[in-house]
Amino acid sequence: MVLRIKKGQSKKQIEAAVKRLQKDASKPVLADFLGKMKGKFGDGVTYQKELRNDWD
Repeated sequence: MVLRIKKGQSKKQIEAAVKRLQKDASKPVLADFLGKMKGKFGDGVTYQKELRNDWD
């Protein structure tokens, strides 16, 4: 996200914009959930082998 500060903005306006920027940055991203589904698929390598067993 980009924060544009225009010439003549007051310090309060800039601080409010920075707070909004920090608030938006706290949203979860996909990287927060990596490795969380271990119970569903089990080991990743064995799961891939089950999916790609075309020759078996």
